[in-house]
Amino acid sequence: MIELIRADQYTKMLWKNGAGFTLEIARSQGEADFDWRISMADVTTSGPFSLFPNKQRIISVLDGKGMVLHVDDLPAKTLNQGDIFAFHGESQVQSELIDGVIRDLNLIYDPAKFHAHFQRVDGTEAQTFLSSADLFFIFNSGSETEVAIEGKTFLLAAHETLKIERTAAMTSVHFPQNWAKNCYVIELIQR
Repeated sequence: MIELIRADQYTKMLWKNGAGFTLEIARSQGEADFDWRISMADVTTSGPFSLFPNKQRIISVLDGKGMVLHVDDLPAKTLNQGDIFAFHGESQVQSELIDGVIRDLNLIYDPAKFHAHFQRVDGTEAQTFLSSADLFFIFNSGSETEVAIEGKTFLLAAHETLKIERTAAMTSVHFPQNWAKNCYVIELIQR
C-alpha cells in the first residue's frame, strides 16, 4: 500500500520538553507511546533536546546553517545541511545553532522492535534501489520531484511524504533522470 502524506496533513505538537513545536509526519499506532515517529521541527534557539528513553534517534538538518550537538561526554558534532547523525534517545543532548534558525528531520524508534536505515538521495541522475523494509518513507525536502514505486509514478511537492508498506519480498524504487531531487528515504524493518 502506498499513501501520499501532504504537508498540511502533518500534526503540529509541542516538544516533549516544551521548548518548541514539531510537525509529526507519521508515527506508529498507540497514543501513550510510539514504536517509531518521523517528524520535522523548526529549531529557533539553542538548548536541550527532549529525552526519549529506550529509543534511538536519527536527525538531519534540512534548512539553515546547521548546528553543533553536544551528546553526553562525546566530542561535539557539527551537523551541516544534509548531514545525518544517530544517537540514543536517553542521551543528554545540547544543541548550539551555528547561525540562526534551522529545520530538521527526525526519526525516533524502538531499536528492540525495529532496525532503521536513514539515507539521503540527491542529484539529477537516475537512481534505482530495492527495499525489503516492512515500511518505508520517502520525504521530499526539495522542489517537486518524481519517484516511481513498483512502476507507479508519483509527483512529490516540497515537504510531502510517500508512505510505502511492503506487499512483496522487495519493493522497487526509481528516481528518473533529469528530475532534481533532495529526498530522504527512511526504512523500518521489524525485528
